[in-house]
Amino acid sequence: MAFDYDEATAIPLPGPALASDVAEEWADGAAARMAALNDLDDTSTRTLARALARAQRSAASDPSTNLLLREPATGAWVPLRLTLADGEPDAVAQRSFLWPASILAPRIRVARSRSLGTGCSSTVLVDDRVAQVRWLFATTGKSFFATLGPVAPALLAMAAARVEILLDTVQIGGAPWAPSDHFDPDALSRSGVEPESLWRI
Repeated sequence: MAFDYDEATAIPLPGPALASDVAEEWADGAAARMAALNDLDDTSTRTLARALARAQRSAASDPSTNLLLREPATGAWVPLRLTLADGEPDAVAQRSFLWPASILAPRIRVARSRSLGTGCSSTVLVDDRVAQVRWLFATTGKSFFATLGPVAPALLAMAAARVEILLDTVQIGGAPWAPSDHFDPDALSRSGVEPESLWRI
């Protein structure tokens, strides 16, 4: 899996590719590069380095691709997890991913990517302080999951818009995916309940 990202607003974590004993060294270097691109002060740079080291330790055994995204308008950092899986999620697994536990019914909509084809996104209010956006694309024999958050609801729309730009650049193999016979984004989007305008992204 390959994708394009803005080095001034995104830091991919090395995950299992990085030895655990150099996580802090990597985090210091990544924070310094981000500080130079965004004119961060020393305190913010040290805070970022600590956050990156923690995130990398958590990602050390995770086969997914994890990134930290910076929202320039607020300076907030938001996690993004991208997972490419063999096989196609059945109807139960699709609903489980797109309809997680939340205090409002999620907003389900059709999402499109040049390489991943047509999929679904789900905007979820986990509780009154935390929100997520989830994306699901599936083709015959493979599936792609993306999860943005947890993030404060006020930051959701800006962060999700940046993620959709990134998802549009994802490259997996050759031709764009065609939806699996077991995955109907249009039907899923019609079955979702659209909450108030807070959730429009």
